[in-house]
Amino acid sequence: MDNNRTLEKIKKCLEMAKSKTSNPHEAEIALRQAHKLMELYNLEVGDVLASMASEHPILAGSEGMPPVWRVRLAQVCADAFGTRIIISNRLYSAARFIFVGCSAAPELAGYAYQVLVRQLQKARREYLDTQKRCKRSTKVARGDAFANGWLDAVSRKVESFAGVEDNIAEAVEAYMQKHYPDLESADLKRRKLKVRDERAADAGYEAGKSAQLHQAVSHQPRALLTMGV
Repeated sequence: MDNNRTLEKIKKCLEMAKSKTSNPHEAEIALRQAHKLMELYNLEVGDVLASMASEHPILAGSEGMPPVWRVRLAQVCADAFGTRIIISNRLYSAARFIFVGCSAAPELAGYAYQVLVRQLQKARREYLDTQKRCKRSTKVARGDAFANGWLDAVSRKVESFAGVEDNIAEAVEAYMQKHYPDLESADLKRRKLKVRDERAADAGYEAGKSAQLHQAVSHQPRALLTMGV
């Protein structure tokens, strides 16, 4: 029996063991069978949990390491769906965000990023069109300040429905430990705002209030995950 089929069988046994419709005798048999399979195929709880999660990569949309505002947006989308985010910035390859989660959550987080980044880029572009007679470096700084202000507003919206069940969080953590054990944390530093750039941040915050978070973005990832083996 291959590992995937074994893991599926173990998961079904664990679901049956935890099911409210199973009588105590059936639950005990199912749990015993799960333990037996894990011992037979040398599998641990982490293997079972990790098999419940998956990953979904999308293009970050920038050359080299994505700017802070893009990473923040990806993180907002990851939080909304109870997923984890990995920044992949390999040599000679376009930067990508990888969302790790359960069920359809990784794909939904990636879709949310693609929808929201278009809205943010449009708002940012329209704001910069109002900034006349500026050096390029000044425009970039103000554009980044605007984007971060926009994200401050959107983050507040996401906080109202973000969150994930404990068992899903454990499955995602197990997946990360199994497939990305040596992952390093990204150090995100926002530019220090000059007084004139604060106006850009305020304008971004106001624009972010009207960002469209469709009902799909408020999806709460729920999967039949069973633990306590």
